[in-house]
Amino acid sequence: GSGPPGTNHKVMKRAFDDGWGAVIAKTVSLDAGKVVNVTPRYAKLRAGANGSALGQVIGWQNIELISDRPLETMLKEFKQLKEEYPDRILIASIMEEYNKAAWEELIDRVEQTGIDAIEINFSCPHGMPERKMGAAVGQDCVLLEEICGWVNAKATVPV
Repeated sequence: GSGPPGTNHKVMKRAFDDGWGAVIAKTVSLDAGKVVNVTPRYAKLRAGANGSALGQVIGWQNIELISDRPLETMLKEFKQLKEEYPDRILIASIMEEYNKAAWEELIDRVEQTGIDAIEINFSCPHGMPERKMGAAVGQDCVLLEEICGWVNAKATVPV
């Protein structure tokens, strides 16, 4: 899935230079200004009633957010990467509010860069649930069906 290896041109270029066949870019949205990044980006996951000692660290929770970089910047970098690496797969990860026109605009804009496929981010647990984004959609079958319908009707690349 999308994440830090798809943060920006430099990082994705490094992945391709190191032999990666594909990269999923960090999730983009029409308005990066609505993203407020936090640090640290990982939190300790502590044991509860799962058989481990209470309070024992058993893993890490990722609180990485979608890209806070301007969409125009990311689109420019997608286009540049496809020009530099036409034989590599570049997948745009997208997330938007519950708004058909916004989803359609975002699809148009990422497809214009030459990306090869689209990942729809419905799993981000901190994907602004108050705006019906991320896991707030992924856990609602009615919303999920409707948005997937919009996306699949609009997209011309694999989703």
